[in-house]
Amino acid sequence: VIVVSFSGVPVAVVSFTSIGVAVVSFSDGSVTVVSFSGVAVAVVSFTGIGV
Repeated sequence: VIVVSFSGVPVAVVSFTSIGVAVVSFSDGSVTVVSFSGVAVAVVSFTGIGV
């Protein structure tokens, strides 16, 4: 589980499963499910600036 927190933007929690599925849950209630085939590679882009 990767927790990425930004200042001024919602916190993103990225959870990977063994079958290559990433569930991205944001603190504003939105959920994004990203599925992968083979090698699990995730590119999460944010328009805001935060750490």
